[in-house]
Amino acid sequence: MLEPQPLLETRITTLERRLRRTQSVAVLAVTGVLALAAAAWVRPFQQTDTIRAKVLILEDAQGRKRMLLGAPIPEPPGARIAPSTGMIILDTIGVERFGVGLFPNGMMNMGFDAPPGTGDDRNRERINLTASPNGGAEIRMLDRKTWVRWRVALDAQDSVTLQFLDFPPGEAVMRRFSISGTDFSRQPRQ
Repeated sequence: MLEPQPLLETRITTLERRLRRTQSVAVLAVTGVLALAAAAWVRPFQQTDTIRAKVLILEDAQGRKRMLLGAPIPEPPGARIAPSTGMIILDTIGVERFGVGLFPNGMMNMGFDAPPGTGDDRNRERINLTASPNGGAEIRMLDRKTWVRWRVALDAQDSVTLQFLDFPPGEAVMRRFSISGTDFSRQPRQ
């Protein structure tokens, strides 16, 4: 059965209108997407000069922690005198070999450590540099038994002293040099 001609023409006209509307919406959508893509492409990449983090851990090619920067520094195995802001460098087996830190009391400290198995492992530090909270400073060198063997210090009166220490059985021996002279002391040690 055939439909009347006017009804068929009305349906075709309606379908053509819908098709034009759909095509217009599609063209607008594609144009909008292209405009956004072009704007993103044209906008210069803004590189930030700041990285904000509490801890930064650098790893070697094998994925081992090798350098830690932190505020505070993550605690490695072993005791610290207090939490500090600073950096530590670890060797390939994860043992601290260098550390620098600013402590809550204002002390700034840097320590260089020997590898494990080269002395008393309770304290492998061999060289230590300190700027104290009161404005003084010292550099000291420790032996494999963790005894301080020499020390250069700046005291509260801005005087510099150089000390050499030795520890024969049962004694502590010290020779101190300063601008005001030299002294020598020998004391019993337990």
